[in-house]
Amino acid sequence: MHPNVLCLRGFCRTKKELLLVYPWMINNSLYYNLRERPNRFAWPLNWTTRKQIALGAARGLAHLHNQGNIKIMHRGICASNILLNVNFEAVIGGFSFATIMHERNVEEGTIEWRTCMPRQGTGVSFSSLVGQNSADSGSSSQSFHRYEDVYVYTPIRGRVGFIAPEYLRTGKCTLKNDVFAYGKMLIELISGQPICNFPTEVLDAKAFLPEDCDRKLMNEDQLGRVIDPNLQGNYVEEEAEQLLQLASLCSHGDPSIRPEMSDVVRTLESQFLQRDSSTRSSQNHSESDSTPYYSFPPSPFPLGIDP
Repeated sequence: MHPNVLCLRGFCRTKKELLLVYPWMINNSLYYNLRERPNRFAWPLNWTTRKQIALGAARGLAHLHNQGNIKIMHRGICASNILLNVNFEAVIGGFSFATIMHERNVEEGTIEWRTCMPRQGTGVSFSSLVGQNSADSGSSSQSFHRYEDVYVYTPIRGRVGFIAPEYLRTGKCTLKNDVFAYGKMLIELISGQPICNFPTEVLDAKAFLPEDCDRKLMNEDQLGRVIDPNLQGNYVEEEAEQLLQLASLCSHGDPSIRPEMSDVVRTLESQFLQRDSSTRSSQNHSESDSTPYYSFPPSPFPLGIDP
């Protein structure tokens, strides 16, 4: 039982029906609060609550991925399946596509798939992060990707735009598919917009994956175009940049670059739990703040967009 995973409380079985009993999520889902609440300006999800949701969802997913010899792939992570309890804490639900990984259904080997890669010097649009095809301009070429991991060969399931490219093209699903979907969910959490409608011209993907850790990711005007306008400017600029960077890593087209969910949890905890910044906003961000913009665990893989 984990506080960030929906728990079955009981069931009732009769000759005519079967009822499953779950806790009541009084604040509905993240999707509802971002896009269906009647008056989102009157009671928007503030920045502190969004950070709490990002961390809670990461903790719940990390718990599913670390069950010892048995691991659970959710395969349906999206804003609709992030439920919110009375304290607006994230509770992962929607397990209709979930798959248990155990010794009888897993295989270990190479996952190989073909994808379109931009030619060197053409740049990379933000569409590569949101699952849209950027090859229509004629400036891309096909490339093969190979990735070694433990996977389950299973029919493709999940929300459009939230399915990792290697799973979508091969039917071989790894835990990194959930990481990919988590990254897309983070983008929706920050922007308040559905992935399919996110404006591809706003940012270049390279802005999220800086080679220089000390380089500022984007100027204030660019960041303001990404952040949910319902926040009305009340967010911490540095934290927003860090979350966008994390979303980019999680939703990277190369699964070997995506972090493990346990690493995501440690990153968010180090960024948000070690300092109280609930009263800071983008207007009073201090340029002398020494907190680094990049604090992810070391990785043997280079960060950035493939040339």
